[in-house]
Amino acid sequence: MLERFKSLVINDPRAAALIDGATGDVTSRSALLHRAEALAVELAETGMREGELLALQLPNSVEFVAAFLAALLLRLIVVPIDRDASAAEVATILGHFGVRGLIAANQKPYVRAANPFLLQDARLIKLTSGSTGAPKGIVTTEANLIADCENICATMDIRPDDLNLGAIPFSHSYGFSNLVTPLVLQGTPVVFSNDYLPQAMVEMANRYRCTVAPLIPMVFAHLTTAAHGSFASVRTFISAGAPLPPSTSRRFRERFGIDIHSFYGCSECGGITYDRRGGAAERGTVGPALEGVDLLTAGARLGVRSGSVAAGYLVDALTFQPFADGTFTTDDLVEVRDGEIALTGRTGDLINTAGKKVNPREVEAVILQIEGVREAKVYGEPAGARGEVVAAAIVAQPHITRELVREFCRARLSLHKVPRIVKIIDEMPVDERGKIKRAVLATLS
Repeated sequence: MLERFKSLVINDPRAAALIDGATGDVTSRSALLHRAEALAVELAETGMREGELLALQLPNSVEFVAAFLAALLLRLIVVPIDRDASAAEVATILGHFGVRGLIAANQKPYVRAANPFLLQDARLIKLTSGSTGAPKGIVTTEANLIADCENICATMDIRPDDLNLGAIPFSHSYGFSNLVTPLVLQGTPVVFSNDYLPQAMVEMANRYRCTVAPLIPMVFAHLTTAAHGSFASVRTFISAGAPLPPSTSRRFRERFGIDIHSFYGCSECGGITYDRRGGAAERGTVGPALEGVDLLTAGARLGVRSGSVAAGYLVDALTFQPFADGTFTTDDLVEVRDGEIALTGRTGDLINTAGKKVNPREVEAVILQIEGVREAKVYGEPAGARGEVVAAAIVAQPHITRELVREFCRARLSLHKVPRIVKIIDEMPVDERGKIKRAVLATLS
């Protein structure tokens, strides 16, 4: 990866690499490499050595990309941490994985005593939640990162002369794969921002003539209702990070005259499918496989075979669990519809109500048929001896009532699938990735 970026610098050192969307400041390829080299010297002087773990807790910035390049120079393993993680969460991650160094916003890099995790060619550890509540790391090699980037760019037609709108966090798998690696490997520049305000998205995209906009469903929903004007230059809108509601897909096309392309992946294997046609959310699918990805759909769960599949899980500083070579089985339940993948549920999401299993996606699909319902999330709430009851949180127009929802469901679903709890809310509680906060839903009335 480093050699490919250096060759880009040699070919066109003054080409823009990163543009600060707020100030307009442009960082060239050569300036970015110089910053990375200076940072590498600073890290080496603190005692960091090849194979050790370096955590980054940074916003979208020149410093984030420079730190990743510095890690490539020193052959370190980067551990991106959410920019809004608390000090306690950061301390837990550092201790749990034996992280040696940390670069955080507004402070100098520092190094602590730690036992390094060693795996040849590992370059990135993506963080995810473990079943015990402790964080779990997904160990990704340099070859994995290159394969994922090449799959994404080939499938989505992201070119070196495109300009990416960089509002999704660099520290998340989606942002890293769609923004950071195309910059490093093929020179696709990024206009970066840490602002999700709808009008700011439109104005920034138009000001800098962005051509590709990878965003999350929450942003697309807000754009349809709160943004003025139109997008003048964006050729491709990409949605990932959470399911795109069909109503959001439809309203965005009606408002801006262009389709949203659904992108589905997971941290363990990078990109999986992509909707080349656009509008897949309204067809109930997430498109066919990316270039370079083979899908295994013999069972209900989706299997993925690709060079982008990670090496395995880092359970803690001393425990590594490798994946089968180049293959990963997701927790997603799927169907194949006209050559495209439809997500029908997750193995861990099934609701157990009095011994009967309910697939939340089936119930959500019914609720979303109600005229005036914009979003629906179905989940299980604890109910003592019954196990769980079916609950639904709904964002809808004012005429939608709890009883209307139940009546509609009773006419179309078995009785045990009809939501006993219906919550009409103003908006879904989501995190930075656009994923719904299930724990928050349970506290709403």
